[in-house]
Amino acid sequence: MPQRTGAEPVPRGVEALLVGDSVMAGMAQSYGFPARQLLAARHSFILDAKGCRRLITTSCHIGSSPPPTNAITAVKQYRGQYWAVLVMAVGYNDPTLGTASLDQAITVMMNEAHAQNIPYVVWLTYREAGPSAARFRAHNQLLRIRASTTPGLVIADWAARSAGLPTSWFSADGIHLGSDAAKSMADLIADTIDTLQWPQPATACNLTATTSATTVATVPGTDLVAASRLNLACPP
Repeated sequence: MPQRTGAEPVPRGVEALLVGDSVMAGMAQSYGFPARQLLAARHSFILDAKGCRRLITTSCHIGSSPPPTNAITAVKQYRGQYWAVLVMAVGYNDPTLGTASLDQAITVMMNEAHAQNIPYVVWLTYREAGPSAARFRAHNQLLRIRASTTPGLVIADWAARSAGLPTSWFSADGIHLGSDAAKSMADLIADTIDTLQWPQPATACNLTATTSATTVATVPGTDLVAASRLNLACPP
């Protein structure tokens, strides 16, 4: 299990940062509101998904609009605003191997997550549909290999889950999300976060206040300084 560095207690606040391209951007649209509600009921999150986003190189652009920030820039911009997991759904506009590829980007993102003290990166596999299905299949093969050898890299298998969904839930290109597909993606993300195990920080303990032999209250996650102020004792 990946460990947070340092001795600080596990923080509270926004759990997850979701960074996506135009596929995940379906969750950010007005019709994606039910998907956002579904995920928010289970985990707190920040969602930053932009059309034409690339992983670590200059993004493409739609029409006369300027290109959005690439994924690594977005991740760096949210440093300190979430504490548990980085969720990646970018790469539909990127090559599998070579310069500025998915292969290189996995290393870059894992290094950045480590620098931010984020223990997990959840990476969605790519729906294998449309004219670029062969490239997305290669993406997924690479992701699974990298996840098998990279601590903290966790696969959320969107390719497998979406394969069983009605094609009417997607746009004509086979990959972009309609409302129901967005809800299914949100559900997958929540399910995957549910499986993660969180390390116990060195200064945290479950404390029990007692009078004589009678338990009065349990105070989870109180640090040692707070314990001394409350006249509580950390069990060994």
